[in-house]
Amino acid sequence: MGTFLARALRDDAEVRRIELLYEHLPTSVVASLIGILLCFVVLFDTIGLHLLKAWAAFMLSMLAVRVWVWYMFGRADRQATQMRRWEALFALGAFFSSLGWGALFGPLHPEADQDLQMFIFLLVLVVAFNGAVFLAASNVTFWLFITPIVLPAIIHYAGLHQHPNLTAGAATGFLAVLILVQRTLHASATKNLRRSTAAESLLAEQEAIFDSSPLGIAVIENKQVIKCNARLAELLGCRLMELAGARIDDHFASATEAGQFLVDSASAFDRGLLAQGMYRLRRADGSQFWAEFSGRKMADGTGHGVWMIADVTLRVARDRQAQEGDAA
Repeated sequence: MGTFLARALRDDAEVRRIELLYEHLPTSVVASLIGILLCFVVLFDTIGLHLLKAWAAFMLSMLAVRVWVWYMFGRADRQATQMRRWEALFALGAFFSSLGWGALFGPLHPEADQDLQMFIFLLVLVVAFNGAVFLAASNVTFWLFITPIVLPAIIHYAGLHQHPNLTAGAATGFLAVLILVQRTLHASATKNLRRSTAAESLLAEQEAIFDSSPLGIAVIENKQVIKCNARLAELLGCRLMELAGARIDDHFASATEAGQFLVDSASAFDRGLLAQGMYRLRRADGSQFWAEFSGRKMADGTGHGVWMIADVTLRVARDRQAQEGDAA
């Protein structure tokens, strides 16, 4: 049973990891559009127009394909067994987009203008760093995106520089920083996803128990019902929304019993004990029933008390009949 639950949590975390990858895509697309526009404007008078148009068409087409995959992912049934396929599609889209960015150090490189070369260099640095941040959730996507961008830049500058060892050292340092950023973000995201998945699973289990309990459950603070389940609303003959924020003492059959309940519960809570007692409650239609209360103060420092409430009218009636029989 424990192995099954652990596997289910891992599957849920894997689904959430791929969801996180696709959630970052719109921001990445907007950043890419800005970069494509800047490159087109800056290189307009430097690179052949036909080549520049072909590059822009290729980049925009890749973005359109990636947006289409993002749209289809949003409509898909997200099962853990299919997540690897969606990750592969995302990685392929990132790879082909990075080929276009890598072309800035190939056929689109402005050889005759050093200012434009510096612009291209800085732009590629920004693109590579953004890839390390936005693609941190997927190792395979990170490497497929970074390699076609960084490798052409290294080869280009190593061929031009008079000190290739210096270029290699600088490139190694840059790659080390990128990898360190990606690995740190990946480890943090993975840990947070596992924790949040486990917390969400536990919360879902607690909510299921809360909603399906055969007993009425209420969270009470200072006589006010903070939260309750549908079963308590059934016991009191009212709607669930009517109980939220209502005073619990308004539902007692008499003010005396309501006061006794408050005194008994406060006394037990002050001593750190379980509070128990039977009191008469009044339904919305005016009828009354015997209710058994069992509650404990929450240990979170909020002052809330969690109460289990059961209808014990039949049990009280049987006990009275038995007592009357014994007396006779």
